[in-house]
Amino acid sequence: MIRYFAEHPTVANLLMLLLLALGLSSLPSIKRETFPDFAAQEVEAKVVYLGASAEDVEEAICQRLEDAVDSISEVSETRCESREGLATLVAKMTDGGDIDRFLNDVKSEIEAISTLPEQAETPTIRQLGRTDRVVSIALTGPMTPTALKAYAEQLKDRLQALPNVSQVTVQGFSDHQLRIEIPIHVLHQYGLSMSAVADVIARQNLRLPAGALETRERDILIRFDDQRQDALALANLIVVAGDSGGEIRLGEIATITDRFELDEERILIDGQRAALLAVTKTKSEDTLTVVEQVKQFVERERQLAPPGVQLSLTQDIASIV
Repeated sequence: MIRYFAEHPTVANLLMLLLLALGLSSLPSIKRETFPDFAAQEVEAKVVYLGASAEDVEEAICQRLEDAVDSISEVSETRCESREGLATLVAKMTDGGDIDRFLNDVKSEIEAISTLPEQAETPTIRQLGRTDRVVSIALTGPMTPTALKAYAEQLKDRLQALPNVSQVTVQGFSDHQLRIEIPIHVLHQYGLSMSAVADVIARQNLRLPAGALETRERDILIRFDDQRQDALALANLIVVAGDSGGEIRLGEIATITDRFELDEERILIDGQRAALLAVTKTKSEDTLTVVEQVKQFVERERQLAPPGVQLSLTQDIASIV
């Protein structure tokens, strides 16, 4: 072969040019990554058990999940984290296994458990490792936690609208809730009970379809929307109405707090409450392309941000690519 190319240099040059052209043509499709691509091997199951302590979650949820999953032949490791009101199980598959079959086996075993508490919600099961973390945006500013979360959600929607950014999650907050607290002596004063107040709130806090109106030009869908979505709207809700026209509103007898369920689920940067927008990508997306778009997005949003609000890049995996 070497002798042939030595005697025919033109053929050797043409072959070299062909290989060079093939290499150049494949450059646009080459993904630039920080780490090698590892096949997914883990499945996660979460069970919400509201009001339960970490010890109760461990005994009532985690032990049953682990017992069910341990019977699967392809399981190499299981770990279950119990927190207040939540159990999180991660099952790892042995090397060389089929992740789709493993996911189905885990689903089948967990869904077959009949001894979970009645108050526990239906388990949610998903495959881990389908996406990779790329970069995060830290958001801080002189806002209340609820306002900070709302602003982070707005940024998330605008960020996901970019062509190369498909997955963004807001971290640093638990479930948003409006907490209503009524002293017992106030309930006794007005002859009320907590169940009666809860029924009144449920009846006057509705969003329901109310049918459709058909016309010659178009059909109009009608909805009844009286859902109270903030503390002020709840405070104006009428709890007691007398025959003489007197009214007692919820805000007059209750303390309504706009807050998050778990105080400990938070992110602090330099002692200040922060929101984190975590950007992840699929296996087919290029790391550097995604990060470049995120950087341009942050520069634009810094010009539009409210006074005192700071946006900064953190956890930049692409910085070492």
